[in-house]
Amino acid sequence: MKRKAIIRLLILFLLIGVISCKRTDTGSVSSLENNLITSVAEIVGTQVDFTTAATDQAVAVEPFNGLSSAALVSCDSAHFNPRDTIGPFPGNHHHGWIFTVANHLIFAVPHIDSCIKVSVSSSSYPRQIVIEYIKGCSARHHDVSGKVIINLSDTITNAGAVQTIEYQDFYIDSIKVDFNASFKNLGKNTNGNWVIEKTYQQTITKGSDVAVRKNTETQEWTAGFETPDRSDNVYQLTGSGSITVNDSLKYSKVITKPLVIDASCDYITSGTIELVKGGVTSTIDYGDGTCDNVATVTTNGITEEINLHSIKFREGGHFNSTCPGFGKRHGGWH
Repeated sequence: MKRKAIIRLLILFLLIGVISCKRTDTGSVSSLENNLITSVAEIVGTQVDFTTAATDQAVAVEPFNGLSSAALVSCDSAHFNPRDTIGPFPGNHHHGWIFTVANHLIFAVPHIDSCIKVSVSSSSYPRQIVIEYIKGCSARHHDVSGKVIINLSDTITNAGAVQTIEYQDFYIDSIKVDFNASFKNLGKNTNGNWVIEKTYQQTITKGSDVAVRKNTETQEWTAGFETPDRSDNVYQLTGSGSITVNDSLKYSKVITKPLVIDASCDYITSGTIELVKGGVTSTIDYGDGTCDNVATVTTNGITEEINLHSIKFREGGHFNSTCPGFGKRHGGWH
């Protein structure tokens, strides 16, 4: 089982640095600092979307009908153990037996981490899928816990299917992540690619500090949409929305060049986002398609690089001196 998903989820910890970035010795906040705060919050939020979407897609496409490669695990969720595996199940003759044992199905899914439990309400639609990060599920000494609740009207690979996603008591250590989203399969476009319309609100809370992202986006899938394997996912993301930090910094957002999400790379490989407030525009540019951990942020006529892993601006640059980013010195990786 891969641990990469949880490790990448931990980029949420970098939001701890929001306040350390914006508070100066005098307590004042400059326009440049505001732009950098919002740009970095958008970069972090987009990376979180990228990470969680892969797991959500994997379990939404998984059949869970006794014919899949998923294996049944302990039916007592209070004593869940990834090693308590019975299966996999090659035929329908197991299907009735599963339901005699439990009111819902609990699966160990090969496409997600071994310390995540997946419960399924039914083998038919409508269907509810609950992805639960078991208490103590951790990486690099950080605890991840809580539930992701997915409701499906039909398999998401059918045109017209609607999928809703809600995070319930979802924490990474002390950081609370709230997420409510709705997806609709619009069918295939003229290019023969599946198109998903997505609206959502994501709220990330660290103590008294809150970042809220509201977006309406469109995913155009060029590969991997119909398979539960996360590694073959490729899609382009377009759309617009807003980002607000602590009810005071509110920017409008537009994806001006489609973001390319390719699961073969840990980072977004290309695309641009513009954030606008009071006629001032900040631009995030993810590059030319090369798989690397570098993007650029342009604001107030200055362009500098930011590392997408540490979320820190280039050392020695103007942005680094104004806003060092959210790396080790600001409560990120330990």
